[in-house]
Amino acid sequence: MRERLSFKLNHLGNEARYDLSGSILDLRSAKTPLRFSFIYPAVGKSGCVVKLFKVLQTNMCENNCRYCAIRKDRNIPRLYFKPKELASIFMEYYRRGEVQGLFLSSAVFKSPDRSQEMIIETLRILRREFNYRGYIHAKILPGVSYELIEETAKWADRLSINLEAPSGDYLIRLSEDKNWYELYKRLKLVSEVTRKFNLRAGAITQLVVGPANENDRDILRLTEHLYRGLKLSRVYYSGFTPIIDTPLENVPPTSWWREVRLYQADMLVKKYGFRHDELPFDKNGNLPYGVDPKLGWALKHPELFPVEINRAPYEMLIRVPGIGRVGARRILEYRKVHRFRYPEELRTLGINAKRALNFITIDGKAYFTPRLIAYSL
Repeated sequence: MRERLSFKLNHLGNEARYDLSGSILDLRSAKTPLRFSFIYPAVGKSGCVVKLFKVLQTNMCENNCRYCAIRKDRNIPRLYFKPKELASIFMEYYRRGEVQGLFLSSAVFKSPDRSQEMIIETLRILRREFNYRGYIHAKILPGVSYELIEETAKWADRLSINLEAPSGDYLIRLSEDKNWYELYKRLKLVSEVTRKFNLRAGAITQLVVGPANENDRDILRLTEHLYRGLKLSRVYYSGFTPIIDTPLENVPPTSWWREVRLYQADMLVKKYGFRHDELPFDKNGNLPYGVDPKLGWALKHPELFPVEINRAPYEMLIRVPGIGRVGARRILEYRKVHRFRYPEELRTLGINAKRALNFITIDGKAYFTPRLIAYSL
């Protein structure tokens, strides 16, 4: 019996890895290797690593998405957990301190509503029968009825539904079973429901990057809307990796650098006030791999630099390469009692002076480094 449970857990945990709960940059900073199993190191808002029990309720799927490891026509072991069974297994690991939260997803088995009801029942058992009060991230499945979205929210701390692509024209290249506009309507409702129930971790979505030949401009146009219009907590970008025995098995994998640049640009849109159309796209609408987007933007706008470190407002300071939001706040605090006169003062505040000095003056004096990056967009 235990051997059978272990087999299911390893398979359904491994297949849950395609739903992201951390960015490529989060995982690098976590100093914990990504394990392709049911224990997953996610990075919280404070930067601490949280070990999630990450699993599918079932991999029996009615959909045939062209990129997906559990698509209907792929020959793999088909498994499922009964709600009580899965809740009990999770609590074993939780009580031993091996995991600190749950990320529960599922394939669409029989119908979206039936599968969502299995997720809800698992969460209900955890909350009511086992009195579990910890973190739960629950997936909302494509095509699920609206009332079940609200019911799922009663038991979870975070909800997510994957848009997969930046528009319907792109999604049709990945899946004929999903309708992008229906996904978007449910994502909008997910966002509204998370605010209604004041879910502490909010709502998120995920895009598959690469196989639909979408460009970064289209992705980040959508990202800007999702943050400012729908008030999502996070958007995740899943770089495509081909999977054997799928229609896209011969499509090249997405570059690691493309993921990195998307997450860097995402941060600029979400936290630094950049509009997507300010970002330094190339002629094909993609972010160049050779320079991070903030530096690329600054190099594209020499008319705005240098700025005087003793006078520049916060909104301009955070656009200076080498100065982040924390550094900008430290500069403002320092200026209340001191006047900057030397580069060393920036270094004591944790500023990347080597980069920032190319874009600022200090008390009217320029300190350009001997070798300024030459970059042409």
